[in-house]
Amino acid sequence: MESVKILHCADVHIGAEESFLGFRAESRRRETLLTFEKIVDLCVENGVQILLIAGDLFHSNNVEKNFFDSVVSKIKSAENLKVVYIGGNHDPLDPRSHFSSTMLPQNLYVLGSEESVIKFPELNLRVYGRSFSSAFLTGKPAPTLIPPEDNVINIALLHGELGGHPDSPYNAISKEYIEASKMDYIALGHIHKRSDIGKIGDTYFAYSGCPEGQGFDELDQKGVLMGEVGKGFCSLEFVPTARRQHIIEKLDISENNLSANYILNCLKNKYGENFAENLYKIELVGSIDPEAELDLDGITTRLNEKLYFAKLSDKTEPRLDLDALSKEQSLKGIFVKKMLSKIQNAEDKEKYETALKLGLKAFSGEVKFDEN
Repeated sequence: MESVKILHCADVHIGAEESFLGFRAESRRRETLLTFEKIVDLCVENGVQILLIAGDLFHSNNVEKNFFDSVVSKIKSAENLKVVYIGGNHDPLDPRSHFSSTMLPQNLYVLGSEESVIKFPELNLRVYGRSFSSAFLTGKPAPTLIPPEDNVINIALLHGELGGHPDSPYNAISKEYIEASKMDYIALGHIHKRSDIGKIGDTYFAYSGCPEGQGFDELDQKGVLMGEVGKGFCSLEFVPTARRQHIIEKLDISENNLSANYILNCLKNKYGENFAENLYKIELVGSIDPEAELDLDGITTRLNEKLYFAKLSDKTEPRLDLDALSKEQSLKGIFVKKMLSKIQNAEDKEKYETALKLGLKAFSGEVKFDEN
């Protein structure tokens, strides 16, 4: 069965900055460019015929010209690869866009801000889509596509919100629209979390997600979708591309003496030999001795000598002898005694255990039973 081999990516956000990284922020910005170059290399190595970029290739149209020139140079170097791009809300085709003022290589095709189609007869393929012309696309339905051809593979690129409110400023895409499009595949961009391959009517569709996370709100593995699309079938697989992952790790230190080496060993055991390349927010949890002092600043300093980025937060609770507390002649003692009794007799023990923890946190210090 005739098919075309594609790689679908979106939301590369070349030039995006993670300012919390401090002195590493600038080099991290440049890693977004390296990730795109890796995507092009994947295409070449795997015989991909067409690279689909579903918007937000750049974080803004103010990105330095040398970033743009590097992208164009990389695309040009893959002369047998066809690249189709639409502008998203971060890099719309407005007068500031470098795409509007630069001579582009012959293998790079930019879909305009009006409904467009590019024909690739040698691939028996037509690619449809529309770029954003400004940062917002409000009050307009998704474009009514030029009718697809029955005997040609029809693929569309769309940047927007699937199932979004019709008044969304980011191009709402309805499920009814997908079904009516009669596309063989719709490559979606804008949502940074990848989706499963969906199907409505005869049309397959998916978000590839972003290929490189840009903060601790983007924790899952990042990458692209690669594979084959044909008439009536879609076989795409997720391929990881991220240079680094953002990870929030909960570390129970109840039974361990906290040290930088202990944390490093835990991370290595869980994330493998390249664990040090990731960015971590580490939440320390568990019950510890009330007299214990956690030197978070000192441990963080040692961690950041070994890790690309680490930040510690203390979410531990003091280890308390509740039986001993319940025998104290104090408000806290009376409270603990009553709560332990309720826990023992309750069907929903978890609710009362939570109430006990919250109550103990409310006691900032010992309050004597007979204190005025």
